[in-house]
Amino acid sequence: MTDRVDVAILGAGNGGIAAAADLGMRGFSVSLCNRSRERLEPFMRLGGVEMTGALGDATVPVQRITPDIDEAVRGAEVIMLTVPASGQAYYAEALAPLLRSHQLVVLNASNTGSALHVGRILAERGAPPVTIVELNSLTYICRMVSPTKINITGPAKTSRMAALPASARDEAYAKFRRLYAHAEPVESVLVTSLTNLNAVLHPPGMVMNAGWIEHTAGQFYYYYEGTTPSVARGIEAVDRERQRIAAAYGLTLPTFLDFFYQAGYTSRRAWEARSIFEAMKDSVPNRYIKSQPNLEGRYIKEDVAFGLVPMRALAEPVGVDTPTVSAFINLASVATGVDYLQTGLNAERLGIVGASRADVERLAREGPWGATR
Repeated sequence: MTDRVDVAILGAGNGGIAAAADLGMRGFSVSLCNRSRERLEPFMRLGGVEMTGALGDATVPVQRITPDIDEAVRGAEVIMLTVPASGQAYYAEALAPLLRSHQLVVLNASNTGSALHVGRILAERGAPPVTIVELNSLTYICRMVSPTKINITGPAKTSRMAALPASARDEAYAKFRRLYAHAEPVESVLVTSLTNLNAVLHPPGMVMNAGWIEHTAGQFYYYYEGTTPSVARGIEAVDRERQRIAAAYGLTLPTFLDFFYQAGYTSRRAWEARSIFEAMKDSVPNRYIKSQPNLEGRYIKEDVAFGLVPMRALAEPVGVDTPTVSAFINLASVATGVDYLQTGLNAERLGIVGASRADVERLAREGPWGATR
């Protein structure tokens, strides 16, 4: 049992159910909310969620299960969004009139620029200044195996967390680490945004395996079989451009391979070989995860539109060329018929059109409410 913390989890997908199971089992008071009541009904009948896998087997009661966001967040100390990046705007708009300044809004997990995007919407909709915590990766590797049961194949061993505004980091960390002691605080949401490993990992695999995905309807092991040497080189090229963007903002970030190993997703052997190809072969938590069945899922819609597109937008103020990132955006757009540069989290939606490096750094430091909050 731990100190009581009321946590509202918004989103009943894989990450949200894993969080409800894990936090509930560890003694936190949990509310679970989803905008679709139909999604919640199996959990309502059960009175909680079921879990299996690395954290044990249990049926975990949940204090409140409701589609009413107001009911879910009332009295919550921590409000955790566990929704795809495409759903964050909906919840930000719904939360704006409900938030109280003492509440902590956690994006678990974020995508590139998520905190900047959510913060901008909250401020524009009149929400009081709040602290937003951005995580660079989901705190669990997990998949639903039944309408009420989540299989957690592994909790993340490390997660980077940043606060917006940056001045609230220490206070936010003291509160957040009560939920996840492994969290590592970093100086800016630019660090967490530019450590978006899904944006590095998924688009190359989806685009370069498009024929196999469509022919088999995803009936292969996405990471283990789909990451061939050529796909691994595509991942490496995206990662080099990500690091160049970070360096232009004065940040030194781990490589994809370094973080993948530090998070416990692969072996020391693969890490020492400096091989993304070998890292996918040795990734036990990801070993049996199947491919998405088509090009309409999150690995494109989220990781291109809300991963690579804002990465390219952040590159522009610091003058970094992104030929590989741009190529995967363009190829994904051609393959799906969706113009992701227009529909994704572009510079306009981030609020950085025409911005300089200093403008972006100030926004990442002060947040949308400015230095006077």
